Amino acid sequence: MRIRQWASGALLALAAVGCSADDILTTPPTTAVAATTAITDPVSAAAAVAGMYDALGSGRYYGTDFVIFGDLSSDNTSHSGTFSTYRNADQNALLADNTTTAGIWRQIYTGINTANNVLARMPDATYLTTALRDQYKGEAYFLRALGHHNATKLWGAVPVVTQPTTSAEEAGQVARADTATVYRQILADLDSAEKYIGSGKRTTTASLGAVRALRARVKLYRADWAGALAAAQSVDAMGYTLVPTYSDLFSLTGSATAEDIFRLRFSDTDQNSESYYYFPKTLGGRYEVAPTTDLRSAYAATDTRLAWNIQTSGTRVYGAKFRSVSGTEHMHVIRYAEVVLIEAEALARLNRLAEAVVQLNKVRTRAGVAPVAATTQQAVIDAIILERRLELAFEGDRWPDMVRTGLATSFLAAKGAKTTQALYPVPQRDRDVAPGLTQNAGY
Repeated sequence: MRIRQWASGALLALAAVGCSADDILTTPPTTAVAATTAITDPVSAAAAVAGMYDALGSGRYYGTDFVIFGDLSSDNTSHSGTFSTYRNADQNALLADNTTTAGIWRQIYTGINTANNVLARMPDATYLTTALRDQYKGEAYFLRALGHHNATKLWGAVPVVTQPTTSAEEAGQVARADTATVYRQILADLDSAEKYIGSGKRTTTASLGAVRALRARVKLYRADWAGALAAAQSVDAMGYTLVPTYSDLFSLTGSATAEDIFRLRFSDTDQNSESYYYFPKTLGGRYEVAPTTDLRSAYAATDTRLAWNIQTSGTRVYGAKFRSVSGTEHMHVIRYAEVVLIEAEALARLNRLAEAVVQLNKVRTRAGVAPVAATTQQAVIDAIILERRLELAFEGDRWPDMVRTGLATSFLAAKGAKTTQALYPVPQRDRDVAPGLTQNAGY
């Protein structure tokens, strides 16, 4: 697996408990770097902020595993390669010693810890202008919220960490918080992010649009339909639009589009492995995962997303959404089409069906498929959930969607898998050093 490298020695310092992204809870304290030495001037502050994004780009996170597992646990993809940890996810037979889920967990908390380091140093950062200091704070609050949300989507109750972890002893004191507490922290962080982040419309770093879009996603997961609708409409008001052609979103080097809200940059030196894992060996990939027949048949024959997302080479049917086998394309953390579908679902849940269908059909029209007509509330909701599957395929959203909507229960039952597999196991190696980390049921 190709793991994205840290950008500089200054960024290594921000891991605070060690050099490896997989050692956040177990690295001996002798490798820790004091937070007071990590950020001391404008150069190291900028490096620290860059480190927050670099943490997201790890091969354990948006660089590969986190995104792929979000589809592999679901009905979207199946295991076609050799990694046993991937096979376990496909079979919904995860164990507490699965090293890939453990790596995802730890990388999420590495990202949270880098954000905490930035936030901890900003009150003393008098060498920065007030505007720049506020911008950095806003980005850190956003990324901490994103990390906690990504964790709770997969594990449910998770630790809420809001202070830098500077030693293994401190890391060993963490304990899980109930989901209501986790979400209160996420929403509080998003409020703080909006207060500080400024109004610039950036797309490869956190921005006001990203804060509002993530709030819409979080409210959707909390079944706060009115809140999700208001947050999505606040994104609408910022002028984002759907690109006319779906494939324009997935250029080899991450070209900017009007649909971008927050995308993570990759390059020849900082690579991801998304397409490498999907492409067959004849095209330079390793074919570790492949689209399911069920996903392929869910698309209408005229759907332009089918032609782009799923292709055939010889006897291999493969995921083709991401085309840069060298890993240079940018990964969307959140884009406007998702916000449109959040708005559609919120409206449908509020029984405002005609308005919901208008939003839904914006995405369908772009894909070249026939519009949906309003019928019953459940039919409209089902159509929106299906549209999320088709639109966001291979972007890591399907399994969390199945869990939050209850589809995971019937899916697991049909496979003969335990329904407790809906939530991932808390890594056993982390529980070994943090006794307060309780395990999810069934593990």
